[in-house]
Amino acid sequence: MIVFAVALSACATGPKEGAWTSSEDAQPFETAVAACSQSSYNVETNFVICMAGRGWTKQAR
Repeated sequence: MIVFAVALSACATGPKEGAWTSSEDAQPFETAVAACSQSSYNVETNFVICMAGRGWTKQAR
């Protein structure tokens, strides 16, 4: 139950696909976000690097 609540809250406040650009062979966005959220320890730099490894580049603001 707690895991479900955490997963649901991550969806509500997580990154939006529109802020990212995908490469040709990018992993599906939701899959990449889920994997990177687990391994980044809430450090944005780690998350951005992880996403890049899955074919997603964060757009400049």
